[in-house]
Amino acid sequence: MDESTPWLTAALRSRYLTTSAGLLLDSESNQEPVWMCPNSAFEKWYSELESILNLTLGRRLAHAAAESEEVRWSHAPPLPKSWFKQQSKRMSIINRDWDLRGIGQLAILELSDDEQKIIVANRANSPISAGMANASWELIQEQRFRFQWSDRGAGETVIQIERDSRSIPAPSKSVANWTDVETEVIETERLTDRARHEEKGVWCVEGNRSSIIQRDLILRFEALSLPYLTKQPRIADSRTDWGGVDDKETLVFWDGVAEASRRQFLASGELALIADSEHWIGVSKQHLSKQGLGVITSANSIDENGGVKLHLRAVFHPAITTGRLLGCWERSEGRHGKALWKSDENGHEITIRTLREIA
Repeated sequence: MDESTPWLTAALRSRYLTTSAGLLLDSESNQEPVWMCPNSAFEKWYSELESILNLTLGRRLAHAAAESEEVRWSHAPPLPKSWFKQQSKRMSIINRDWDLRGIGQLAILELSDDEQKIIVANRANSPISAGMANASWELIQEQRFRFQWSDRGAGETVIQIERDSRSIPAPSKSVANWTDVETEVIETERLTDRARHEEKGVWCVEGNRSSIIQRDLILRFEALSLPYLTKQPRIADSRTDWGGVDDKETLVFWDGVAEASRRQFLASGELALIADSEHWIGVSKQHLSKQGLGVITSANSIDENGGVKLHLRAVFHPAITTGRLLGCWERSEGRHGKALWKSDENGHEITIRTLREIA
């Protein structure tokens, strides 16, 4: 039975464009790649990353979300200026956008001389909601604010704000340090085709609440996390190698992101049935491209123990995609694997083979 919501699926298909490289592009945000991610999967990935890096990353994620949201709205038409109900009109526009992205709804909780509080109802993720709410409130009020947040009950995040008199420049553009091959927009199946609207700011796919996460947010999250990794060594038994990446902090972060992605996939219980190398293309369509993480264009066997060389023209983030594919390989082969990623003008090459030699 098709329980999707027609107006929602049409709006998602119109705004988020699929490419032949397996990406989803936000047509209202300068063609920014996005990740259509089930919330439970993102929360598992995020908690695993904090555990692996032995860091509390909530503040970094919140500030990354605030910067990313500010940049997103810089690509959108200006909010209306009006003598009558300007604040409510601006908030209504922001909430319509948030509704489509599945990240909750912004509201005013308390505004007084002593205290100012806003709230995100039906939040998707607390740090992300807090950062995005503060950026949106700055947009509405046209001034800077400091913020801190706390959760209240199920699904509500309260953000306490105060005016910030400092002169803070707009965020600079985030830049991916890898090469994607440009591809054409195509019409193909994706998870959002089965999206069902539950309530304002909430939609689900096959019963799993999902939301839209921009690549820009992940890149800013990475940049804000790297300074805290200067004294942290790489994992001694890392299962991932990153060709052309020399910065030690980036290596540590990408190792953590890939391992968190691998663990999240294995914990999900999803299947990856691979009898020969050609089956990898179908597996990537199921577990990567439907969420906007990329798609395998060719797969070649390299040994008799399941080793494979995979080619992708573009990825949402190399570490997230590599970790997901490594999880697929381990689910199929039933043993631990290791992966090597590298990128050139032709896209991405990911080689996966068994972690230990088989006698």
